Amino acid sequence: MGLKDFFIDFCILCTGIFLIHHFNTKMSSESSIRKRIRGGVLHGLFGVLLMKFGIQLNDGLLIDLRTIPMMIAAYVGGWVSILVATIIIIICRLTFYPISYSSLINVVVLTLSATAFTLITSSSMKVKKKWILMALSFIIIIGSIIQAIIPDFTKASIIFVQYAFAIVCATYGTYQLKSYLWRIDDNYEKLTEFAQRDFLTGLNNARTFDVVINSAYVTAIERQDELSLIIIDIDYFKQVNDTYGHPAGDEVLKEIGRILIQSCRSEDIVSRNGGEEFSIIMPACDSTSAKKSAERIRQSVEQSVFKINKDVELQVTVSIGYSTLNQKNMISVGQLIHQADEGLYMAKQTGRNRISRYLHTV
Repeated sequence: MGLKDFFIDFCILCTGIFLIHHFNTKMSSESSIRKRIRGGVLHGLFGVLLMKFGIQLNDGLLIDLRTIPMMIAAYVGGWVSILVATIIIIICRLTFYPISYSSLINVVVLTLSATAFTLITSSSMKVKKKWILMALSFIIIIGSIIQAIIPDFTKASIIFVQYAFAIVCATYGTYQLKSYLWRIDDNYEKLTEFAQRDFLTGLNNARTFDVVINSAYVTAIERQDELSLIIIDIDYFKQVNDTYGHPAGDEVLKEIGRILIQSCRSEDIVSRNGGEEFSIIMPACDSTSAKKSAERIRQSVEQSVFKINKDVELQVTVSIGYSTLNQKNMISVGQLIHQADEGLYMAKQTGRNRISRYLHTV
């Protein structure tokens, strides 16, 4: 086997895997079927490219790694992707090269390989085992048919060994590279989640609140819709920490977060803005509905018993301020937040455990 040709082919293989993976990640918002078809097209064309860069054997024959993109297509996109990729490779094989007995045998090999890859990847076995079996199944298929292409047993055996070696090395390299890329994607998703979420309650954090409130505000203005904002603060929370310790305070915060989620509509966005302060962004919600939601939350918290441990249970209350953007109150997003804050301040000043709306007077 020409090691130089194998090295070139392997470099092309790694480059193509990385580029396709990167492109598919960028297009991750597409529907599942479209992603699978697109993945099949990309891997099919990638297989055609690898056909053009075959590995030169000592006897003048060429072997290539087109089956590796087929393995990837089967693993990431199932039968849809592998079907599309295989059809593209077969069509190009019959179009760009003379149709002969050898080419027809090649079509059979690709078809059998695609079937085997689909069955293997659809099973429940572990990832590493799937890749091992895909490589092994192709080697078995090519080993069973190579004698039909090359009658000379000795020559066929030498070519088979070289082909099998190339496939094993390429499959192993592909598995390692794809595993590395998948780990990077997974870590990136986790870091993105950590950057957007409050570590304690799992709610949106203050940074995400700023992004969402501005987006919701723009949408409300464009649609001439209403937008309400509720800000909640736990009363005398410092006393909870001082009396029972910060772990107890953390339990209270987490339970408050669960109460808020349960008390909201699916389209509402709940955030922990910091410390003991929470907020709820309520798209398409008028002032009356916001007031009812705020009162429902206040009552739910007041009636809840927070179990700190087997010996300690306590109750807390919250103060709530709210504001609403509508056609009669066309304010900026900063003013919307300010008015909700002022409502919260008024609720605190007038006795706590109540809701209040800031009313601007001239």
